[in-house]
Amino acid sequence: MFTLSARAQMFEKQIGLRLGVTPGITGKIIKNDRAAIEGILGFRNGGIQLYGLVESYHPLIKTNKHKWMMYFGGGGHLGYINGYNRVRRWSNTSGYYYEEQRIAGPVFGLDGVIGTDFTFPKVPITLSIEFKPFVELQDFRKFWVNFWDFGFGIKYSFKNR
Repeated sequence: MFTLSARAQMFEKQIGLRLGVTPGITGKIIKNDRAAIEGILGFRNGGIQLYGLVESYHPLIKTNKHKWMMYFGGGGHLGYINGYNRVRRWSNTSGYYYEEQRIAGPVFGLDGVIGTDFTFPKVPITLSIEFKPFVELQDFRKFWVNFWDFGFGIKYSFKNR
């Protein structure tokens, strides 16, 4: 009984960097190779956001030598931005054009995530590629949708018993 309860408490932690549209510092706790909780401190549009995601893990290739997983899930974020958004406009004389629109203030949003990560067998390094679309309310007056938040992550992995 003691062995079963000790094994039930084993989980993996990861901490590292996320590069992409929303770069930042990321931390993840993976429980039983099936579920994970991820937090990201992201920097986007001259501001800072805090993301919380719940992810479901599934093996693509899992052997004694390799650990390649796929994950998907969702969550939310909140924070502050102080920057510009590109807005597509229409003109009867020149057609479509893009305009920079200044936006500053608090943001609240919902996020989805789908990705894959690979943990090296002899080195505790995990590489990940993910797609994280989001929708958010900016400055309590404008909705913004971003379907192109791709990211690349490099994380240090360690087990906790």
